[in-house]
Amino acid sequence: MVEHVIQITNLTKEYGKLKAVDNVSLNIGRGEIFGLLGPNGAGKTTTINILVGLSLPTSGTAKIAGLDVTKHPIGIRKRLGIAAQDAYFDHHLSIKDNLFYHGLLYGLPRKELKKRVDAALQWSKLEKYRDKNFHHLSGGMQRRLVVARAMLSDPEILLLDEPTTGLDPQTRRQVWGYIKNLKEVGKTVLLTTHYMEEADILCDRIAIIDHGRIIARGTPNELKKMLDKNITIEITVNPEVMNNHIEKDLNAMSGVIYVEMKSNRIRIGVDDDAIVEQVLRNLITKTKISEINIIRPTLDDVFLHLTGREIR
Repeated sequence: MVEHVIQITNLTKEYGKLKAVDNVSLNIGRGEIFGLLGPNGAGKTTTINILVGLSLPTSGTAKIAGLDVTKHPIGIRKRLGIAAQDAYFDHHLSIKDNLFYHGLLYGLPRKELKKRVDAALQWSKLEKYRDKNFHHLSGGMQRRLVVARAMLSDPEILLLDEPTTGLDPQTRRQVWGYIKNLKEVGKTVLLTTHYMEEADILCDRIAIIDHGRIIARGTPNELKKMLDKNITIEITVNPEVMNNHIEKDLNAMSGVIYVEMKSNRIRIGVDDDAIVEQVLRNLITKTKISEINIIRPTLDDVFLHLTGREIR
């Protein structure tokens, strides 16, 4: 049975007539990376603020490790590591000293804290920058440092609010590697993001939130299967081998929806990832393939399907 370390039930936050969070319910299991995916202003950060005690809910409950966030804020803070969207560091201190004083605020003993600071800098591959100031680091280094700071108290749960906002694609992928490592060392991660690809690559499960409401949830593949949209395989082959026998063999395969052949290109629609490999194996035995393009449904497609517009 899955142990739920974050339990959110009918959570609502109102600002006057605006419902920033509207009757949200989520259960997040130990050891998973869970993504809260939605556009800017959807209610993601407000939900995080309630979990960390920066905002009180209008109604509903939120529990972390069985503790109500409104009744046990200190007990919850001991279990949480928080990587906020905006990184606040003292620009007059080195990153080593920033981490050290942050650990003191958590009540960590000085002797133990020195070891943890060294471990955090090693994990984030920032050892050689330990005496640098925060503003001397690149954007990717700064985001890694924010996550490293969140891990300083060795929390069981990490909340990452828009962890790669403002980073270039290459640096974003580097940070993804560090986030995946958190799961490997046994942490539970709740991250918010408006990047579809980020949620698809990192998250075990996703909840899509828009205008404060959860409009869909599931694994990335489960969400994409909501569309009843085929996976399309586009293949370029030797035109001399294009014949009716290939088309007939492909159509006879279980899971193949359609086959279109034109010139030296074959377009095949299949209903599952498992069929893609079977189709390619079948063709490789019959002809030389010069190009393969596999087109899958995306979370962008899911969002458009659910809301009728692209993500904001």
